[in-house]
Amino acid sequence: MAFNLDDYETVEQRIQRFYGDYPDGRIITIDYTTQDDRAVGMWRVQALVFLAREEQAADLPKATGVAFEIDGQGMANKTSGLENAETSAIGRALANANYSGNKRTSREEMEMVIVTGK
Repeated sequence: MAFNLDDYETVEQRIQRFYGDYPDGRIITIDYTTQDDRAVGMWRVQALVFLAREEQAADLPKATGVAFEIDGQGMANKTSGLENAETSAIGRALANANYSGNKRTSREEMEMVIVTGK
């Protein structure tokens, strides 16, 4: 499996481009993790992308994205599973809003392929 990480945009780069285009935009995350999820070390997050305050007030997101992470899988998830799930959800929501650079998958997701082999 050969690929070049430089071909993939980071979630941070997507966020910066989004706010450059939509300074009044909003990215909202919602933690849907239940107590049962936490008991097994699983985190579930949804991100919503709004282009303007009016869309947020009307609850009409331009795009959404979801992600889940499991504690202990991969380097970052040993201590930051929830934060990693949030970043992944934001990256997916921005990709769904056409902020995916030249590849839909984020650089962070491709780095996980290197670390886990999956």
